[in-house]
Amino acid sequence: MRIGELARRTGVGVSTLRAWEIRFQFLEPERSPAGHRIYVEADIDRVDAVIRLVAEGLTLPAAIARVANMGTGALPDGEGEALLYSQILHAADQGVWVSLNGRTRYANRRMAELLGYSVEELVAMPVVDFVDSEALPALKERGEQTRAGKLLHFTQNLRRADGSTFLAEITTTPLRNTAGRYQGGVALVCDITDRNQADTHARLRATLLDSIGEAVAAATPDAKVVYINAAAERLLGWRAADVIGRDGRTLFAAPEASEDAERIHSSLIKGERYSGRLKMSRRDGTRFEAHLTSGPVLDEEGSLVGLVAVISDQTERDQLDHDLQTRERQAETLALLGAQALRQRMDPAVAATLIVTEAVEATRRLLGADRAMVLDLIADANELHARAASPQIDERIVVPAGSRSFAGYIALARKVVIVENTEYDRRFDASTPAVAPTASAIGAPIFGPGGIVGVLTAESSTPNGFHRVDAHFIQEMANIVGFALLD
Repeated sequence: MRIGELARRTGVGVSTLRAWEIRFQFLEPERSPAGHRIYVEADIDRVDAVIRLVAEGLTLPAAIARVANMGTGALPDGEGEALLYSQILHAADQGVWVSLNGRTRYANRRMAELLGYSVEELVAMPVVDFVDSEALPALKERGEQTRAGKLLHFTQNLRRADGSTFLAEITTTPLRNTAGRYQGGVALVCDITDRNQADTHARLRATLLDSIGEAVAAATPDAKVVYINAAAERLLGWRAADVIGRDGRTLFAAPEASEDAERIHSSLIKGERYSGRLKMSRRDGTRFEAHLTSGPVLDEEGSLVGLVAVISDQTERDQLDHDLQTRERQAETLALLGAQALRQRMDPAVAATLIVTEAVEATRRLLGADRAMVLDLIADANELHARAASPQIDERIVVPAGSRSFAGYIALARKVVIVENTEYDRRFDASTPAVAPTASAIGAPIFGPGGIVGVLTAESSTPNGFHRVDAHFIQEMANIVGFALLD
């Protein structure tokens, strides 16, 4: 091998090797026809032996003299095998750095490369030469912990020979001889500058995506999830760690929307974008209507490398649209029934019964109730009698006044009453004879010239069937009924 190869494999600089030959007549390479030095494998062992002896405390002249006279046999008993291990360490990708009493005892070639020195230059150099002064207290503390037998894993900025620095990931462990005596600290060192920058950029991107209010998900071309942001975790009920690597089509799309999910995926892998609705499913199985904006991710050569989607829950928006439409229909119905009640007052041919019946029907439909009813208050009998109901009930319905019934309680309260869940509301008995059990209800008093003349109620078989905004509508309906019933 040429001298450059010998320098590379031993970590000793070319100029140093030449100086050893001139000063100590160490190594006797043959010459090529062109006059170049030619070395053999045994020369690597001889150089490594010199380095090892210097690390053990011999001066350089003494170490070279011993190796020149005895070859690798100059090493103490067992050091020949140690030399083999040293060669293995020199071939390692990680830096290996052994220190004792604050000075370098051994370093492999990778460690020398990381610090910008040759191996022989590093030997006996103080460790503090490679860290900034503000890091010295932490360095001292770690040295004490290592001596006490602790294995440490940390990051540290190290300074190179040219003054530049790099971020090192370091794992240290104590080195002890067969008698258990502390022989120094062994550090495995990796340059993680590039990785740290990549991690920083990745965290920055993740932070930016997590700050977005809408859910974002990314997948491979075959729909395997590779990323979801914090908003997607909240929306879908999944933790990112639980979905990575799983098929997003079957995981996120509602079962009844599987064909739609396949169709969307097919368009994406063709390079097309998609924007539209998709029925999706949360982890707990609940469904929601989502607006999906999705597109392919292409590399610089135009090849498909992934898919990305922005997901927004349309439930609230749909509910707002539904509520707005409902309020518009309620207002229109109130106007029509109010006009009809006015005509009834002017034209006896328009029967009050018809207006009441239509009001009850409209109340049930526009509140999404299972049933609605107008009950007349019979003050002398302390009862309420059903005048009209939707759906129609053939049996005669009589309920007690007062708090013994929902209708009676409304008459007492003289205001709109909403019951979100009758299972937990004990103000009255919400059940009405001949009517299916009630889970939620709303009702309003009907006023006449002398006070309360009846109540208008709407009932649902499901809890939370009515909202506070429904109070205005049902009271206005009750007012129309009261106007229609005027004598």
